[in-house]
Amino acid sequence: MKKNNHKKNNYKKNELEKLMCEYNKMIQGIEYRDNLLKSVNHAAAFLLNSEADTFEENLYNSMQVMAEAVKVDRVYIWKNHDIDGKLYCSQLYEWSENAEPQQDNEYTVDIAYEEVMLGLEELLSNGKSLNNIVSKMIPKHQEHLVPQGILSIIIVPVFLHGEFWGFVGFDDCSKERIFTKEEESILRSGSLLFAHAYHRNEVIKRISETSQELETALDKANAASRAKGEFLSNMSHEMRTPLNAIIGMATIGKKATAVEDKNHALNKIGDASTHLLGVINDVLDMAKIEANKLNLASSEFSFMEMLHKVLTVINFRADEKQQKITVNVDKSVPQFIIGDEQRLIQVLTNLLSNAVKFTPEKGKIRVNTLLENEKNGVCTLRIEVIDNGIGISTEKQKTLFLPFEQAEKGTSRNYGGTGLGLTISKRIIDLMNGHIWVESEIDKGAAFMFTIEVLCGTGSNDFPDESAAIDDNKRNESETIVDLKGKKLLIAEDVEINCEILIAFLTDTGIEIDCAENGKIAVDMVAENPNKYDIIFMDMQMPKMDGLEATRQIRKKLEKQEKRIPIIAMTANVFKEDVESCINAGMDDHLGKPLDITKIMALLEKYLITG
Repeated sequence: MKKNNHKKNNYKKNELEKLMCEYNKMIQGIEYRDNLLKSVNHAAAFLLNSEADTFEENLYNSMQVMAEAVKVDRVYIWKNHDIDGKLYCSQLYEWSENAEPQQDNEYTVDIAYEEVMLGLEELLSNGKSLNNIVSKMIPKHQEHLVPQGILSIIIVPVFLHGEFWGFVGFDDCSKERIFTKEEESILRSGSLLFAHAYHRNEVIKRISETSQELETALDKANAASRAKGEFLSNMSHEMRTPLNAIIGMATIGKKATAVEDKNHALNKIGDASTHLLGVINDVLDMAKIEANKLNLASSEFSFMEMLHKVLTVINFRADEKQQKITVNVDKSVPQFIIGDEQRLIQVLTNLLSNAVKFTPEKGKIRVNTLLENEKNGVCTLRIEVIDNGIGISTEKQKTLFLPFEQAEKGTSRNYGGTGLGLTISKRIIDLMNGHIWVESEIDKGAAFMFTIEVLCGTGSNDFPDESAAIDDNKRNESETIVDLKGKKLLIAEDVEINCEILIAFLTDTGIEIDCAENGKIAVDMVAENPNKYDIIFMDMQMPKMDGLEATRQIRKKLEKQEKRIPIIAMTANVFKEDVESCINAGMDDHLGKPLDITKIMALLEKYLITG
């Protein structure tokens, strides 16, 4: 009996020990699982409390917490990318024990899944994990993993919003093992946490970047708005000033009884009108620049004559301030060049006008011209306009060539001007394949320098002397009257005063003139007597029928006539596309408003006399 009792006691003792062992294992498992859960919570705390600037540091801390919880040596996060319908992945971050954390965002390389590990894409995309001992894996996988010192590996897939986002891998380089279900479950939760945190941080970064871009754009828009507001204020001043002179002098001229007083008023009206036209031309040129429609018209011209034309205008202003202008033209500069003479005159006139404007009385202005380069008939000219005026600060030089900007806020008030001249000049120079820059210091004057590319001309070898150029200019001012007796002109114009001006211009020529109030009347008058008119001046914008349609109908009605009646566009629409529209409608030439008597006479001579 004693022996049986002893056996029973031993059996009970063994059973109790087994139960205690299982209990201890269960307790250890629960404690391990609780530790794993605590690790996930710890990692989550790191990531939830991170800002954009601390995200990466907190992410690495979280990766380390997870690594220590499951006792692995390396953690890495990979993200998927679709390229041409094929799934690729790239590593974002890697944490490794006793190594610096790695972020591969700047050096990301997209790798096809089969290059990472054969069959991995199919396995992970189906929601399964790769959990294995490296020595038991196929040789192909071992070739990839063994050199990295990996003994055991688990790779868990990550799904965001139902899409296969990527994966997180955990490497054990110390021992061989299969990760438990509890470990795999916890690692899946941690991996999902990493992915969500990364996605959240990317969204925050994009919002921040967008916010900064919007703020920058808003600052630029506000600056542009302020500049345009100041420009409009200046423009109002620039337009109202000559208009005030025109209106005021017209009133004075009406009241004056002496011819000298009337002539004085008329001269002042002419000067103010010329200034107003210059302002309007600047605005039109700026509109062309903003619409990218400023174009060049090339022709051959004498470089020296071009300079003389500029100086003829500028010397008058410089003489008023007793300033001295000297011009130095290097002998290597071609006598004749091919380019846009009027636009080059515009640039030089603008730069010299500024030099005169910002240089004190009895100041000095110098113009230097030299040939920088010549290759295959293309000449690179460099022109410098140097003064000893008020100068420009380094800060203001940065905005000098921007639209609607002036060197100082009080520039327009103190010196006048629209603030468009340098912007227009820069655009013209750009079109001439050149560039413009300034060198200046406050109270030490300014040097504006620019280069342009032009073709070398083949004209006369003789330079015209200065007096000859000036005399030619004076001859242009006193219009040559053309004898047009026996010729008949039809003017299609809806504004009565424009007809009166043109009739007054042409009174001394002897030409007979009829007027039509709109395009339809003009068409009827021509159709009624096809052989009556020798030339037609046609406005473009008229009621009932515009000039373009009227021209098309006249051409159609007279298509069987042997003699073609020249039709000249007479319009304020002066853009290149406007001129092209006139020609396409069947017009022969273009005359811009305000009307220039010299150009009118030239066109009449061309079509009615020279033929």
